[in-house]
Amino acid sequence: MNRLRLILHRLFRKPALTGPMRLYTRRIPDGVLVDLEEYFVHVIETLADDPDAYALFQEVVDDRATTREHDGWEPEQLLVERLAEHVGHEVPVRGEALARLADKFRAAAPKTGAVVAIPSQARRAA
Repeated sequence: MNRLRLILHRLFRKPALTGPMRLYTRRIPDGVLVDLEEYFVHVIETLADDPDAYALFQEVVDDRATTREHDGWEPEQLLVERLAEHVGHEVPVRGEALARLADKFRAAAPKTGAVVAIPSQARRAA
């Protein structure tokens, strides 16, 4: 059902950003959901197409597979940081696109002092 809702949302709404990656926003009662699927597709394609990125990812997987107990030391964290640096972890937003995105976020922000009724709480109060 969520996948269908996402597809319909993309069909009938304009993206908040169109380049370099499309970014969609969807209002919810207490804020906004940011759809970063296009960025995640970029990450997966980079892992699949770039042997160095895939090798780093495989090191993370192997490291996690050999970890028996959590002792506070996470050796794969450095590998994850290197992988994020290699693949990229930021979506650039510039110029008019930045202003449009800011407007979308501003419009979705709950009004100060507004109370959001959660359906289960509303039913109990009635």
